[in-house]
Amino acid sequence: MSCMETLSRRDAITIIEALKRGTPPPPSLASYLHVGRGRWVEGMCWYLDVVRADALSAVRLIAGDYGSGKTHFLRVAEQRAYERAFVVSEVTLTKDVRLDRFETIWKKIMDNLTHEDANAPMNGIEELLNYWCEKVAESGQVSNELAKLNALRGLDPDFRQAIGGYLQQWVRNGGRRGELLPYLQWFGGDAVRPPGVRGRIDRASARAMLRSLILFLRHIGYSGLVLIFDELELILHQRVNVRDACYEVVRQFVDNADNLAGLLLIFSITEQMILDTSRGIPSYPALYQRIGGLIRSFSEYDYRSVLINLNHLPLRKEELVELARRIRQVHAVAYSWPAADRVRDSYLDRFAEHALATGEVPAPRFLVQLTVTVLDSAQQNPHLSIEELIPSKSEILKEIRSTERGRYAPWDEADVAFGAR
Repeated sequence: MSCMETLSRRDAITIIEALKRGTPPPPSLASYLHVGRGRWVEGMCWYLDVVRADALSAVRLIAGDYGSGKTHFLRVAEQRAYERAFVVSEVTLTKDVRLDRFETIWKKIMDNLTHEDANAPMNGIEELLNYWCEKVAESGQVSNELAKLNALRGLDPDFRQAIGGYLQQWVRNGGRRGELLPYLQWFGGDAVRPPGVRGRIDRASARAMLRSLILFLRHIGYSGLVLIFDELELILHQRVNVRDACYEVVRQFVDNADNLAGLLLIFSITEQMILDTSRGIPSYPALYQRIGGLIRSFSEYDYRSVLINLNHLPLRKEELVELARRIRQVHAVAYSWPAADRVRDSYLDRFAEHALATGEVPAPRFLVQLTVTVLDSAQQNPHLSIEELIPSKSEILKEIRSTERGRYAPWDEADVAFGAR
């Protein structure tokens, strides 16, 4: 969906504002700016199709430095997953969302369950359950649905009890949230126990609960779950005990993925995590022995490779020019102005050359920042020439670095490591 004729002004503004923040647009809009790396998108679609059709599981790693287009690639992959009826949950690591703290990770997985469909958009476990309950209630098949749940093999008993209890409470109370809250808290990993539920969701039960979630999603008509962990490189900057605890959680997720039919697990990492023997994945033998072969297996001729290393798949000059052209088109829609008349193709060609020559940041990031900056200035200052409005290389780099500030700050030394409650 690259035709700008289908782009609304609201969506165009959303795209431009995201680019100004140094982030890619949301999945539904990412394709408007997607250029190049088409074979690798096809490879991701191949994995999605296999997971959907054959109830298999897969692990993929997307590597690239900040600004290489890594998160944008993930957004495109998410949209392809939605088109294939997958539910997606993306967890972005921060100082408050840490892999060594199971309860924060599980809650984010459940809160971030999404499916973008015009007929049934969904965001979070509550909307997922309510949509399902509404469909069952409208069909008048509540008892039949409960019987199907009881017959569904592989569901954890507590998960089965919580799902069935939620449906019965929803029907009994007309979907009022008060009566449903204990179930929602339990699904989010809280210590609350709804009627008939014996245990809580914790690190020990995580594998069974994740399997149960995927089985339930497939039972109600979805293809499965795409689970994405973004900004994994934050692990590099933590003290060793926290770092090792995080790597152990990654290892557990990879191990579990082998036995969770209907799961595509994606990790977004920097190349440093592959190469750094003192802090990266090679520094944790249990994980490196598990996936070392996978992260060494990248080939630019194998688009189904488990590892996609965007640092080794740079955009060509003509692709960068096309990216700048698309940004210009979006900007024209966002601000209702003849951007192409003011910022001509010859300038976009120069922007691409500058981006390839900078060397200090990936070319896509430099190009995006430069193009948006010039377009904004040109639209607001029609009395000035474009030459006067082109910022220096140092100004662009300063702006880019300002968006990175604080991204890799170490987590508080007072924080408790793996297994903390």
